[in-house]
Amino acid sequence: MKNYIKYIGLLLIGVYSISCSNILDPEPEGQVALEQLLSTEEGLITGVNGVYEPLQPIFQNTMVQLAGRSSDDGWTWRKETESDIFNIDESFGLIQTTWQNHYQGITRANTVLERMSTIDEFSSAEMKSLIEGQCKFMRAFYYFHLVRFYGGVPLIIEEIKIPSDAELPRSSIEEVYAQIKLDLNEAITLLPTAYTGGSGKEEGRATKYAAMALLATVNLELEEWSAAVTNTEDIIGKGRLLENYADNFNGSNENGPGSIFEVQYGGETGATTTNLRNTFAPEAMQGGAATLPTDDRLNGEGGSLSSGNGIVQEYEDGDNRFEVTLADYGIDNFLFPDQPKGSLLFVNKYLNEVDQPPGQSTWNYPIIRYADVLLMRAEALNEVGYISGGEAFGLLNEIRLNAGLPAHDATTLTSQEAFRMAIRKERRVEMAFETKRYFDLNRWGILEERIQFQMDIKGELTFPSNRLISHPITGKPYFLYPIPLVEFSNNANIQEQNPGY
Repeated sequence: MKNYIKYIGLLLIGVYSISCSNILDPEPEGQVALEQLLSTEEGLITGVNGVYEPLQPIFQNTMVQLAGRSSDDGWTWRKETESDIFNIDESFGLIQTTWQNHYQGITRANTVLERMSTIDEFSSAEMKSLIEGQCKFMRAFYYFHLVRFYGGVPLIIEEIKIPSDAELPRSSIEEVYAQIKLDLNEAITLLPTAYTGGSGKEEGRATKYAAMALLATVNLELEEWSAAVTNTEDIIGKGRLLENYADNFNGSNENGPGSIFEVQYGGETGATTTNLRNTFAPEAMQGGAATLPTDDRLNGEGGSLSSGNGIVQEYEDGDNRFEVTLADYGIDNFLFPDQPKGSLLFVNKYLNEVDQPPGQSTWNYPIIRYADVLLMRAEALNEVGYISGGEAFGLLNEIRLNAGLPAHDATTLTSQEAFRMAIRKERRVEMAFETKRYFDLNRWGILEERIQFQMDIKGELTFPSNRLISHPITGKPYFLYPIPLVEFSNNANIQEQNPGY
């Protein structure tokens, strides 16, 4: 997929034109090109490429801030503290950008799915299934982000032909999840376990295993433990942990056995490359990175929520993931000049010193790794019922042994609660700064508890508990971001804002 990803933006110019006032309003000029493009199988394949394209901007910046800093793992010394201290309102730019990017992917998927019916013949039944399955997988993926960020959202599952087609009221959280599950279950039946190459079959596209893994993630979010066990079963043994942890992130094993689904980068422009080095690497920020790891040695100083259950202290001695994830680079401590060189840690995971210019990395970004599947299954098995020395222990220990750590057994994890805490710790360390932690804290119902602890150390800050809802499916306290203010002008049928805004 890397071989042609750089051309996606050019191919879509004039095809998926979008109004400045409302991302869901179709632009007449684009409709002519759309009719021409999506009238052939090859055109539909190009359309599918466009469905993936919003992943690139989403994981360049949006997720780092809304699902990275809004956890107990990352913080910023800069003035952009909105997501770090949960001081976001409905006019915050990233809230609108996130909404736009996700609905852009959804509306593209809807269009390709509807235009499929206008084509009389496909080169094969397989190709028809591939196109449909990828669109349904991606539509589910985008809605899963939206429902976790905003709660109930307008559920648009048909092509937008006139503006009123997009002006739908908010569906309930339950309704959005029902559609997500429907799409993923259908995608599982339509997608292959791997791709053979050639047009429309390039490596890096969503597979059956990606759909199963995403469905299992949905199951964990909704505490459907038995379903999560079922949906991870066929993935076990189909991948493997990479011996060198760094190879998950350094471009050397892209779309390989350690990965289930990735954002495909590799272009030549800023739009088709990542700029995570600019977010995390100190030299790119002329002394400081925009996001730093929480470290209890900072005692709440340096800017925002810098400490309290710090990620730095979560690593055990001998964990070979530490030096891959975190580094001091031996440079001056720009926050505390009186401290020695190398006394401040940075996020090292995405440092790319190969590509030029430095701010444009061609390395893919892992969204679902095989390690994630192992930990999801272990968590679900434990929630179904703790079994001393059972399968869940083996899955957890596979991760730990690969990290150079000793295995757990029934003498170290003697109860379901002890195993639960061990899984939560292992998820945090294994997938640090992969935009998982915020979603985990929120689904476990402990986001407020963890963030308030950091706020107490910082002082004079209070978590906005009025922005929590009782999740209608799990009953856990659940934080929601606001519906973007501009969407109330774009769509009068949205009507209700989330609580606390």
